Amino acid sequence: MKKRMISLLPALALFLSLLPCTALASEPVALNVTVRDFNEDGVLFEGTIDSSSGLVQTTLGADKKPVYELSLWQSLYGESVTQSALNAFFNDTPGVNQSTPKTLTMKPDGEGYWVIDSSLTADGAPSDGFFPIDGALFGNQGNEHNYHFSVEIHTRFKYVSGARFTFHGDDDVWVFFNDQLVIDLGGVHSAESAEIALDELAGTLGIRPGDVVDFDMFYMERHQTGSNLYLRTNFEFLNLDASQWALAELAQADALGLIPDVLRGADLTAPITRAEFAAVAVKTYEALSGEAASLPAVSPFSDCSDPEVLKAYQLGITTGTGDGTTFSPRVLLNREQAAAMLTRVYRVFSGSEAPAYSMPERFSDDAQISSWAYDSVYFMAAHGILQGSSGKFMPRAVTSAEAAVGYAQATREQALLIAVRMVEQLG
Repeated sequence: MKKRMISLLPALALFLSLLPCTALASEPVALNVTVRDFNEDGVLFEGTIDSSSGLVQTTLGADKKPVYELSLWQSLYGESVTQSALNAFFNDTPGVNQSTPKTLTMKPDGEGYWVIDSSLTADGAPSDGFFPIDGALFGNQGNEHNYHFSVEIHTRFKYVSGARFTFHGDDDVWVFFNDQLVIDLGGVHSAESAEIALDELAGTLGIRPGDVVDFDMFYMERHQTGSNLYLRTNFEFLNLDASQWALAELAQADALGLIPDVLRGADLTAPITRAEFAAVAVKTYEALSGEAASLPAVSPFSDCSDPEVLKAYQLGITTGTGDGTTFSPRVLLNREQAAAMLTRVYRVFSGSEAPAYSMPERFSDDAQISSWAYDSVYFMAAHGILQGSSGKFMPRAVTSAEAAVGYAQATREQALLIAVRMVEQLG
């Protein structure tokens, strides 16, 4: 039977409290996870109790899942173990598991670290362990808790000097940084600990302070009677609510300092407003020029006092709407407006009123591009910064039906990706 190793935690907490902090952790951090429930089978769940490293390969698979050493699993649990059974640990498999999204909240500990401690409830009262799906999915199967589940976490963090990560718990735990295995606590076992000082791994991982690092963690609970999870870290997690295809470039956007505060924690798949895009445009100018944008002495707009909008005005990136006395900050931006605003960013940065470009192949909806945005659209297209789809650019909504469904609206993640490409292509 597994028992919580309570005596280790006070000493561990005391030791960690003496470590240097990279930043003051003041707000909770939410980690989006996937939990999968399994039935007891007497083999992989409620089978052999034995801790073992080497159950997964040291490099994460191309699908961002562990690659299992089948022969070692079979030596521990018997020849009946199959590759498909192992693959089901962190993949939805009808008839084998059921899954649900969950959020794990890491709380600041007042010492510059964030903590998840399953020995305490959200109110700080004693808890009997980590049981995120009690009574759900396949249910507890006659037990006091649901003991048979996996937890999958995918996120990123920014590497800063002094970054540390500590885990304490059971059962299997595999953690990968940039697809490389850094914690290997496989098997069914009592609570075990692992600690990482990232500075000591930086050379092996090929990372430097300021780099964005992939964080992939895989946790299994496979046996009664205990389930424990303790995490403590000062990592600056970058949880982006965005499309999967955009994550790599969004991580680069963060590394380049292009994500304004107004978009941090926001749904990046949503359409972007004029005020939000102005903030992205200012960040793009600052990244290109290496200079901080300044505020005007007096705001020209009667409907907006947003500092980032005012900086954009001061730079000449925007002149407002109508007669120039309003900005319409909450109005959504379309693709040709985005092209025009970012082209003005380049003009301000380069000092060129008419940046040169070789005309690319014209879009099939070329006639729908407004005359004032025409050069901007093709300037951006010529440099691979703005792209179309199926030969179309989709510059703006032309009909009321198109407007009703949000046709041609730029999204927040699209705006950030455009900014990344602009800095990388034209910086």
